[in-house]
Amino acid sequence: MANATIKLTLLLSILSLISANAAPQYHQNFEKFTRLHFYVQDILGGPNATVWEVTHAKGTPNSPSSFGLVRVIDNLMTAKPNYNSPKLGRCQGLVAFTDLQEMAFTWNMNFYLTGGRFKGSTVCVVGRIPVAGDLAKEMPIVGGTGAFRMARGYAFLKTYSVDHTSNSTVLEYTLNIYQAGYLNSVV
Repeated sequence: MANATIKLTLLLSILSLISANAAPQYHQNFEKFTRLHFYVQDILGGPNATVWEVTHAKGTPNSPSSFGLVRVIDNLMTAKPNYNSPKLGRCQGLVAFTDLQEMAFTWNMNFYLTGGRFKGSTVCVVGRIPVAGDLAKEMPIVGGTGAFRMARGYAFLKTYSVDHTSNSTVLEYTLNIYQAGYLNSVV
């Protein structure tokens, strides 16, 4: 009995080592990496606003953190900070102010690419963004479609510029995306 237990333990240990060594090779062969860098034109007011308030809680006007405020976004994505630079797609989603204590929001954005080799693909970013603190914010990439199926990774967001006269902001994004390379041949 003890001899069989030792043999079984030895066999399981060997199989465990083989599978542990095979996993990184599997991912290296079937996973691609893409880095996207672009700018988002965020217009908070005026006739061409791309950010709209859809609702707020009863207590939101008295909240120091805007708790309960919900906005929808459909911002232009551009190759350069200038609004008239080449258009790459749309940044579409929801922003909800979700912290009672500090100004922070939960971000649910889809970066919809409308041109180039990734045309029709999306990258989904979901996360919490505190307004104060570091200039660069980090958020997780949790999925995608088209060329970015099974996407995962991280996104960096920085405020590039703010124009209080036009009530607009230019946001700079860098997306570091790991996606399923073996599925892209189907697209």
